Amino acid sequence: MNINKKLDRVKQWAGEKMGAESKTNVSDEFKALEMEMDLRHEGMVKLHKSMTTYVKSLSKRNEADDKEKILPVGYLAQTMIHHGEDFEPDSDFGNCLIGMGRTNERIARSQETYVANATNGWLESLERSLAMMKEYQAARKKLENRRLAYDASLSKMQKAKKEDYRVEEELRSQKAKYEESSEDVVRRMQDIKEAEADSVADLGAFLDAELEYYDRCRDELLRLKRDWPAGTTSPRGDQRRPNPRSRSNTAHDYNERYSAYDEPEPEPVRPSIRSQGRVASSSRNMHLDALDEYRQPEPRRPNISRASTFQGPTSIYLTWAPV
Repeated sequence: MNINKKLDRVKQWAGEKMGAESKTNVSDEFKALEMEMDLRHEGMVKLHKSMTTYVKSLSKRNEADDKEKILPVGYLAQTMIHHGEDFEPDSDFGNCLIGMGRTNERIARSQETYVANATNGWLESLERSLAMMKEYQAARKKLENRRLAYDASLSKMQKAKKEDYRVEEELRSQKAKYEESSEDVVRRMQDIKEAEADSVADLGAFLDAELEYYDRCRDELLRLKRDWPAGTTSPRGDQRRPNPRSRSNTAHDYNERYSAYDEPEPEPVRPSIRSQGRVASSSRNMHLDALDEYRQPEPRRPNISRASTFQGPTSIYLTWAPV
């Protein structure tokens, strides 16, 4: 790069910061797209970080007794099977341990399949989105450099005391480069918005993989419960351990008493992202129905009746005898 052109850009940038030089402004629509891209980039970075952490937590392996690295659920299965084999063949406890271990071995294999599907699906989709965002940011930086060069040439043209064809030619060249970069940035922003449909499809595939994983785990556990070697999983004689009596706390601290009167500070309004298109309502309802089908109702808490231990005042009878 010509050192003089670089110095012109630096002078133009410094002049704009000091308020001595004017700059070429973009349209309001371009500014809105830039703000939207910033929101998308911030969200994609956080999504990628959280998904990476989630996948790592599911695929983390620990050393077993034989120094082999396996999943924690697989390690649990190994210890159950090995200890279960220490008992006699007709031992209920030993057979239950072996059955639980075999079930968790199959769950471990299902978990490995689920992690592979999540990595090859939704995680790679986020990485593609971040790659597109990185290319957009590089194009945006190039546009800013060409804008500075164009404004520097324009300022030089306005300050020239006489016509100079070299200055005019430089201005035309810088203007053409600026317009070319501007069109490239707009095209990349539109590509990012249009890629939202692919992200929706990849997210739906991740939902299907997660449902399939939990379905398999539930089926394995239900099969084990049905074929439980001990016959039933309930405690002996259906005798439940009594719930401990809770102590009623009548003391209230200052914060609990007066926290209801504290007015929360209003949160700042975040700008929203204009979506490229809406997902079909039938497809969305299908996913919601699938989630409702596998959502288990919360168990109803039992009512605990408290027996009264107060017997009331006792009557005292005095017998008077004549003296």
